[in-house]
Amino acid sequence: MTTNESATILLVDDEPSIRWTMAEFLKRAGYSVEAAQDYDGALEILDRTNIDVAVVDIFLPRQSGLDLLKHLQTRESYIPVIMITGEPNSSQIPELVRSGAYDFLPKPVTKDVLIKAVTRAIEKKRLRDEKSRLERQVQSHTEHLEARIEARTAELAEAHNFLNTVLDSSTEYAIVAIDTKGLITLFNRGAETMFGYISENVLGLKAGTLLSNYENGDSMEPLLKCGQEAQALGRYQVEIELRRSNGSTFVASLVMTPLISNSDKQLLGYLGIIKDLTSERENERALREMQARLAHNEKIAALGRVAAQVAHEVKNPLAGLRLYAMHLKNKVADRLAESEVSLIDKIIDTINNLSNTAEQILNFARPLTITPRALDLNRVVTDTVHLLEPQISTNKVSVELELDQPAATAMLDEASIRSALLNLLLNAVQAMPGGGKLKVTTGTRDDSLYLGITDTGSGMTEEQIRNVFEPFYTTKSQGLGLGMPYAKKIIEQHHGEIKIESYQHQGTTIEVRLPAEYESELTAARYASEMRR
Repeated sequence: MTTNESATILLVDDEPSIRWTMAEFLKRAGYSVEAAQDYDGALEILDRTNIDVAVVDIFLPRQSGLDLLKHLQTRESYIPVIMITGEPNSSQIPELVRSGAYDFLPKPVTKDVLIKAVTRAIEKKRLRDEKSRLERQVQSHTEHLEARIEARTAELAEAHNFLNTVLDSSTEYAIVAIDTKGLITLFNRGAETMFGYISENVLGLKAGTLLSNYENGDSMEPLLKCGQEAQALGRYQVEIELRRSNGSTFVASLVMTPLISNSDKQLLGYLGIIKDLTSERENERALREMQARLAHNEKIAALGRVAAQVAHEVKNPLAGLRLYAMHLKNKVADRLAESEVSLIDKIIDTINNLSNTAEQILNFARPLTITPRALDLNRVVTDTVHLLEPQISTNKVSVELELDQPAATAMLDEASIRSALLNLLLNAVQAMPGGGKLKVTTGTRDDSLYLGITDTGSGMTEEQIRNVFEPFYTTKSQGLGLGMPYAKKIIEQHHGEIKIESYQHQGTTIEVRLPAEYESELTAARYASEMRR
């Protein structure tokens, strides 16, 4: 704070007596005084001394006190100026005010008036300096805060960018956040990939948009319910059916956790981490099918070994019995009545039937050896239908062929495919003893060679469908039940698959899919070698 002892007064007046008198008044009041008689002398003092208050006569030689007043107002540090004159003129006052004069005193100036004016000016100087100091301090604090805010903003932006990078780097999982009203607030790149939406298009929408069975009229968002469960439990996991942007649905695993503010512990919303279980379920299904197929093949292999052993043991004695029966017939035919000879023929026929049955069992048990080559499936279908013409005519079955054009060609073993097709077509014809319609279709579907066989027969029960490929399972009065298992074995050896769709009294459809790639002879030979192994 400026005091009388520390304050320096600039006194400018061209009359020596007045200058000396006012200087004495100020010195006795405790002020330090620097006196000048004109404008130039005042500038010299200002260059070497810090002035707190200036007392300036309006009328000075060469340059007026008004010029000095204007100069003082241009200096960096504020100096209050008290203007004095021996010729008071009210018209000068507005000009003095506009130029920045602090006060105006007419001559002669008394001691008390001078000291009071200077004291007020010093107080004004002190307040002005304090204000400037505070303004500089505020400016300094403001700049410091702005720098800290800028640095913190940069840190937050960097953290936000890092978080977004981490979130977007997760493409296997969809990360979705919702607020307490169930509106989507975060939708990462994994969510865009999984659901098919662009993030900007779903932010602010109801989270129910992602659900398969959600309607806008629902009273509460299902995902919001999951979030409330997560709030109660700390973490909530559930399998849920979701919907993509194209309308397709999928089953997903949803893990929900609450979002809590660190500062005031307020609930901000809920974070959901979603994993599409489609591939996982398909892999599980494929594994189950593979395990079932492996168990089925092991069962068939074991059964085949037993059947082959039994058939082999039976076949040789049957051959001997056939020879004995034929020899007996030749020896005694001319001595026996015709009815007795027919009994021997029946014995021979029965032995032949048993021998054929044993041969079928052996054929089923033997490993298949296939030799793939370029084969026109249409030609095999046509030839097989012609071969079954007697049975087709007897059962009064009409045949419709819908064959792919120009040809349904793939690398197949003709003999085995023909045998499988014969069994499938014969079963279809025999399923229509009272007549019906048989439709055979070939073509390509999903990069596979397709063969469809549809009949209008009696159809099958669910139990029959489950067991139709089991060896020795049959509902016919005659037959071993090896035709369908044998056909399936051939198709699987070609890396294909067979499916049956049937309903009682509505007919049966058999779908066969085979690899459609047309391979080179070298590849075909390698393929055949693998099949033999």
